Amino acid sequence: MVRTFTATLLLACMCACSRGAEEIAAPEIVEPDAAHIALAETMVPADAGLAAIYDRSCRACHALNGLGAPLTGHSAAWEMRFEQRGMDGLLTSIHSGRGTMPAMGYCPDCTDDDFKSLIEFMATEGQS
Repeated sequence: MVRTFTATLLLACMCACSRGAEEIAAPEIVEPDAAHIALAETMVPADAGLAAIYDRSCRACHALNGLGAPLTGHSAAWEMRFEQRGMDGLLTSIHSGRGTMPAMGYCPDCTDDDFKSLIEFMATEGQS
């Protein structure tokens, strides 16, 4: 039963993270290089509580290249989002969902402070 639930949850996450219509994601794509892809796969917040939230709610989409989400540690991709929407706009995107990211980004119990900390972590290269 647990294995079936886990497999179903993993499949749902993968489908939700898959790239939607190209016109939605295309304006915001900044392709990462190999170093940024490797960085995204290994970065984890230093704070244990934030790391737990990141692992259960963010990692599935932000640590794997090609899913349409900006990679953790790929500051150029995040910088463009900050320029376009600012922190308040990024929070609005999390609350309402954007592209293939569902509303609340898989973290219905997160506070805005949690989201801000996660965004700041993911947007900074080499921070762990």
